[in-house]
This record gives sequence, structure tokens and C-alpha cells, in this order.
Amino acid sequence: MRIYTKGKVTGDFHVAGFPAVPVYLLDGPEPVLFDAGWSFISHLYTRDIREILGRREPAYLLLSHSHFDHVGAVSSFKRIWPNLKIAGSPRIGEILARPGAVQLIRNLNRDSAGLARKYGLEPSEEDPFAPFDLDLRLTGGEVIQAGPELSVHVIHAPGHTWDFMSYWVPEKRILIGSEALGCEDSAGYIQPEFLVDYDAYRRSLQTLVNLDAEVLCPGHRVVVTGQDEVKSYLRESVETAEAFVVMVEGFLGEEDGDVEKTVVRVRMAEWDPKPYPKQPEAPYLLNTRARVKNILERMNRAI
Repeated sequence: MRIYTKGKVTGDFHVAGFPAVPVYLLDGPEPVLFDAGWSFISHLYTRDIREILGRREPAYLLLSHSHFDHVGAVSSFKRIWPNLKIAGSPRIGEILARPGAVQLIRNLNRDSAGLARKYGLEPSEEDPFAPFDLDLRLTGGEVIQAGPELSVHVIHAPGHTWDFMSYWVPEKRILIGSEALGCEDSAGYIQPEFLVDYDAYRRSLQTLVNLDAEVLCPGHRVVVTGQDEVKSYLRESVETAEAFVVMVEGFLGEEDGDVEKTVVRVRMAEWDPKPYPKQPEAPYLLNTRARVKNILERMNRAI
């Protein structure tokens, strides 16, 4: 089954706030949040988390990577729950030490507020993005105990970014893979999400495929449940990534390696035909330029 709404996924696993830019919550003796979405809907995430936990507080916030739509509400969560332990790759801290990166994250959150209104959300300006400190620095291989018989295993899964972490809950067979799994859009297309290295992305994706998950959480919009549906999603993600590389290699060849002309052609093939609401054009182009450059570098290494 593919779930496109917020709320309970299993007895103790939930989607909070907004399924297109979700915060996931694993309830247990030590409740765990995964990612922190957009800054301007932090009030929606907080409301849903409180409805689920009551007077209890989340113990951990595990970040997949440093992109604006995954770290937006971190500082708001930390202010509300001061004992919340923020965990992620050390690279996140390095990125947030750069004023230019912080400003870009802030700008992209601000610019996405218009998209939120198209979804019928009412953005708040009370909690703009603010940088934060990590309490726990993850490199992959760590195990976070959410209870005596409930654990979260940290998997370094580079490819989308170098700082990328996915999270595996073996007792529940839940995989929070985020963009390492690709992202299904409103037309059912699973967009490949390698921004720094395609080959690393494919290796990471294969690692996640081998876990045999029963609940699959990509970065946006959908949660996939059931072994057959999970396998179908992952198979399609692999096939789409491979087809995307072939397409871009063809465009780059026809355009004599011109990245900007190739980005325009990719946008026309991949982004333009999609119905609204869809990823805003500015971050889409930013990501696609990175994907095209990555493929060009890969082609040049092969010469």
C-alpha cells in the first residue's frame, strides 16, 4: 500500500505535519523524530507530535542530511524540547558554519511558503530557519536505543549528499531512507536524487534494497508498506535512475557537454510535464544542475 496522508502508519510509527515534507515519529520509551521539514510549518509538526506523545517529549531527532526541507524546524523543536538530542553527520555542522549556506537554507524555506499555500497550508513567519548545533555526530554504524527492544541503526548512504544518513528499525522492518530511495512525484515518477555521485547513490540504494524492509519512507510525499509494494518501489527507483543517466548522457553528447543547455532539456523532459503541485522550480533546477554536472564528470572520467 502507498500512503499519502499524515497520521498512523503502524501502531507506533507516524507521519507528522505534512506528508509532502514530513517529519516521521517512532513512538516508544525514547521517542524518535526523523528530519525536521520546513521551518514555516513547525507549528503543524509540533501540534501532531504533541497529539501523539501527550505529555511525553521526543528524545532524539535524527537528520538525514542538511537540505533546507529536512532541517527547517530543528531550532524550533530544540526550543520547545530543550532535552531533544539532535543527531546527524558532522558535515551538517560544517555546512551550518558557513553564513552563505545558512542564508540559502533560509531563503529556500521562505520561497517555499508559496508552494505550501497551494497545498492549503497556512505558513507561519514566527519560526524562520535558524542554525543549530548537533548533540550527536553520526558517521554510520551507530545504534540509537529507542527502548529495550527498539533500536534505530544508522546507515551512511552517500550519493544524494555526502552527509546523508538513512535509518533502519530492524524490529519493525521500517526503513527511513529519504532521498537515498529517490522521490515519487504526483505523477508516480520516482525522480533520481543523486547530487554528488551517481555511483555512490547506486551503491547506497543497493544497500537499502538488501534490508528487505516492510515499511519504506522516501524523503517526500509517500510511505510504502508491504513487501511486494516496497520491492516494486525500489525496483522502479533503480530502473529510473539508470534510465535518467542514459538520457542525460545523450543530451550532453548532443549539446557538446554544455551543462546549461542540457539542464534545460532535462527540465523539459522531467519537470515541465508534471502537474502541480510539484517541487518548486528553483530547487529543482539547483538539484538538476548538480545531477547533470555529476554525470558529465562521470563521463569524463570514463574517457
